[in-house]
Amino acid sequence: MTRSNLETPTNVDQSDGGSGIFLFGMERSGTTLLSMIVGSHPDIAVPLATTGLWYDVANRLAPGNELRSETDLQQLVADILEHDRIQRWDCTLRVDDVLPFCRSNDYASVVEAFHKAYAYANRKTLWGNIDIATLDQLHIANRWFPNARFVHIYRDARDVALSNQTMPYGAGNLAECADAWSRRLTINLRMGLIIGSARYRAIAYEDLVNNPREVLENLCVFLGVPFSESMLAYSDAAEAKVPEDRRWLWPNLTGPLDRSATHRWRTSMGTTKRVVVERYAGRLLRELGYDTYDQPPRRLSAELLDLAYFLDRGGRSKRWLGKLGLRRASTLERRWQNRKNTRRS
Repeated sequence: MTRSNLETPTNVDQSDGGSGIFLFGMERSGTTLLSMIVGSHPDIAVPLATTGLWYDVANRLAPGNELRSETDLQQLVADILEHDRIQRWDCTLRVDDVLPFCRSNDYASVVEAFHKAYAYANRKTLWGNIDIATLDQLHIANRWFPNARFVHIYRDARDVALSNQTMPYGAGNLAECADAWSRRLTINLRMGLIIGSARYRAIAYEDLVNNPREVLENLCVFLGVPFSESMLAYSDAAEAKVPEDRRWLWPNLTGPLDRSATHRWRTSMGTTKRVVVERYAGRLLRELGYDTYDQPPRRLSAELLDLAYFLDRGGRSKRWLGKLGLRRASTLERRWQNRKNTRRS
């Protein structure tokens, strides 16, 4: 169903609607899975991830443009509608669909307007946003929406690091990924303590996958909605929401919850790599209740690997190979291509 098929609202509530739901986490931590599950609730609409769009647009707004006139708002809405991230949403929105929800001199209302229009198109009453950038921009989202609820999903740093290695743009450097995981999550969790438990909730990916009903029932209480069985049938929504040319990024999204995706590091990460990753992420892993070495084994191979990762910070080797035209397809890209070839044959 598209918004264009519905009557444009003429009685739009212009009161402070800062009651959205922000879902986020570090890359490869189950953020997309969580968004599909929450978006399958009959009352909550969650479009495909915008990946920093709203924060980027806010930074690019021309100085002095305070969106005072309808012309300013209309132009901004039109520009955002042309963005690739919005084009990938599973409904077609027009300027006239979004503009009635906007308020002058209020950029946050533009962010809200897009999500409200999307919710309206899907005949739902609540809106949610999924964006990994909120992990680092929580303070901005909180300022925009002082009544919003924030749901942070986190995952074992060792599995996050391994999963990032399969991505074309992920951090293949395990040490760099583990360090980023520790620093970013620590800051966000501290901000969550400031915001308070009434509006901020952190959940473990492993708990969601292994005990979905219990986690989701508690999450629904937090969000102020009744639990719905439709949340456990999220794969139908995922099929419709994720464009076919992007499904390779989440190969298990349209199937049942994959418990084998938890603690993969136990069989896929050798001792040397584990020592390096826990060197950067071990403290927070323990705080979050994950098993770690009590006393990491001392290995020369770990020291050499850590040095190699240090020298390759920022993906130096990958960038050089790219300049030489030697870029190799990522693991996920190769798997997706093999799957497509199998289907054709």
